[in-house]
Amino acid sequence: MFNSPPLDTTILVVTPENVAFNYQLAGPFPRALALLVDLVLVCVFGLAMGIVFTLFGSGFLGVFLYLMFFIWWGYGGVMEALNNGQTLGKKALGLRVVSRSGLAINASQAMLRNILRGADVLPPFFPGVLAMLMNDRFQRLGDLASGTMVIVENRQTRPMPPFPNANTSTIQALIPKRFRPSVSLIEALAAYVGRRKELSPPRRRELAGLITGHFRSSWSLPRSIDADLLLCAMYEKATGSRPS
Repeated sequence: MFNSPPLDTTILVVTPENVAFNYQLAGPFPRALALLVDLVLVCVFGLAMGIVFTLFGSGFLGVFLYLMFFIWWGYGGVMEALNNGQTLGKKALGLRVVSRSGLAINASQAMLRNILRGADVLPPFFPGVLAMLMNDRFQRLGDLASGTMVIVENRQTRPMPPFPNANTSTIQALIPKRFRPSVSLIEALAAYVGRRKELSPPRRRELAGLITGHFRSSWSLPRSIDADLLLCAMYEKATGSRPS
């Protein structure tokens, strides 16, 4: 049965902790453009590598083919795993891969959805395209198998109630780029920000201090940073959404 996609391609995702996210889904056309950009980049890189290996002689042909196989099948998965759900093409088009729950994807999801891309484009029926047209989240076969979806990274269109008394962008800049929170940590952050309005400021500082102590030490953060706002900044960096 065909599911009618939302008219404005915007969906509301509510986590088990009752934290709500508004996401704008990416349709087939912008996703195809992002894929085209990635393919052009891979081909240009492959051509450059081919020229270099040609200079070394035919003895390096096997190495060249091996590297091209890895790049062709591994580029998308590795980039999305290490770059918060974005390849260079998706970044250029303002797209990002997230899990169905609205949280950041993990490495296994990134690899699975990209490995199955070959099945999505099998002629003559192109099952991936048909799958996108038959569900309300524009998920191709790789997305359905890995539990992911592609959204438009346009934070300006999302409801973003300001944080009280401070902007977390300064704090986010202090969080290392290598920060890749586990699922359990993301769930803990979501549970905290989902209930922070119910807590008094002293209680927030107490609870947030228990969680942030390790990160303050590991990241050498100033003690003057408010623990509550640090958790909010970590949550925003992990999910791409601002809590109220």
